[in-house]
Amino acid sequence: MNIRTFLLAALALCALLVAGCGAAGPTTGTVVFGVTSELRAGADIDLLRVVLRVDGHVVHEDALAQKNGQLFFPREFFFSDLEDGAAVEISLEAFGPEDTERPLLTRTASTRVIGGRTLLLRVRLERECVVAPGAATCPAPQTCVAGGCSAPDVDPRQLEPYTTSWNADAEPDLCKPAPGEEPVVLVGEGQADYFPLDDLDEVQVEAGPQGGYHIFVAIRLKNLRRSGSLTVVNGLVPELGYAIEPLEVIFTLDPDEGGFCKLAGLRFRLDGERKIEELLGKVVEIEVTVTDPDGDAGTGRRAVTLSQTIL
Repeated sequence: MNIRTFLLAALALCALLVAGCGAAGPTTGTVVFGVTSELRAGADIDLLRVVLRVDGHVVHEDALAQKNGQLFFPREFFFSDLEDGAAVEISLEAFGPEDTERPLLTRTASTRVIGGRTLLLRVRLERECVVAPGAATCPAPQTCVAGGCSAPDVDPRQLEPYTTSWNADAEPDLCKPAPGEEPVVLVGEGQADYFPLDDLDEVQVEAGPQGGYHIFVAIRLKNLRRSGSLTVVNGLVPELGYAIEPLEVIFTLDPDEGGFCKLAGLRFRLDGERKIEELLGKVVEIEVTVTDPDGDAGTGRRAVTLSQTIL
């Protein structure tokens, strides 16, 4: 073989080789675990423990609590800029408000990184996978999917590319079905349900189980997220120039009619710097602001008259 023939053969071989005789392909990639839930944050789930592993080693642990406003769905967990072929895994344990020792549900998912690609692995917490007390769980390393035990590993070649709108086709938020619409908050009363109020309507003052005196505030709202929304109740007694200490809570909203959601049983304590005898029969200006995890907020106001008696 002469030199010219040899060079031509070498060039032809280079054209066939993907990794040779040219620039190397991307060596790192990203996997995003997109977690959604059929269980409601704040109602069914009070705490979610998360463990992220790369090649079997723990790289991150977290406990996402409803009381801190950290627990909401959907949410994303990133494994960014890892070497091609790296094994990535997420382990989730969901705990109910009544038992922080025994998880209601456990879920594991894993895959591998493909260099040059950003992949999405969807993980759904399903009601079918809730474990009743004393019932058997899936034997390790299997995990529960659609009520049955399955291998947690997913072939990365079957995964879809990640986009920021990956959850757009997920189950819509009942309390915020059309993001971008103006939030609406209506202030009412009620311990177990929402009852509407007109300005200056009388509301019953009640004695609390641990001292103090309160009224039950309820709200009806729409265009704010059902889970993870912060509700702040403020009150002012204009006649006395008395600002009542605010109440701040994060509770999951309940669906209501007409595209609204509702939240009842907000125990708003009245006394503090003022004795309750000074407040009975007075007008209180109630203001409730709800801010959701997207940063959208709505405010409702109602002036109410405190009862002359204590229940």
